[in-house]
Amino acid sequence: MFSQIRQLNESTAVWLTKAFGTMTVCYIFMIYGLLPAFAVFQPYQESFLYWSNWVQLWSLPLLLVGTNILGRDAEARARIDHKRLSQSYDEQKKIYHELLAMLQRQEEIMQGLLKQDQVLNQQNIVLAEQTQLLKTELELLKKPE
Repeated sequence: MFSQIRQLNESTAVWLTKAFGTMTVCYIFMIYGLLPAFAVFQPYQESFLYWSNWVQLWSLPLLLVGTNILGRDAEARARIDHKRLSQSYDEQKKIYHELLAMLQRQEEIMQGLLKQDQVLNQQNIVLAEQTQLLKTELELLKKPE
């Protein structure tokens, strides 16, 4: 029961805080403050002063409570956002390290392929020399003596 009352109080404070934070309310209070300046309202000047003081007395604590509640909610959202961002950062860091490991493995594979390429080039040179020797020998065999 107390939690329901607390919930109702907090909802009311937040709603009124948001309502007080509008330009409409600002204009209403500006007009209300200017009314005693008109001669028609001069006899009611004390009533205007009483009601303006009364509004100030109850609205100030209300605005403080509403602001505190909104701040508490904002802090809770900030904590959740921070937790999600931290998790996202950790995941990105993990992926980054996996990519680095993969790139390192690819570098090792490339080094192995380069060594194989060197061996194949050397074999090509040997094969070219052997082919040239065979051609030379074949030409010598074809020549009549």
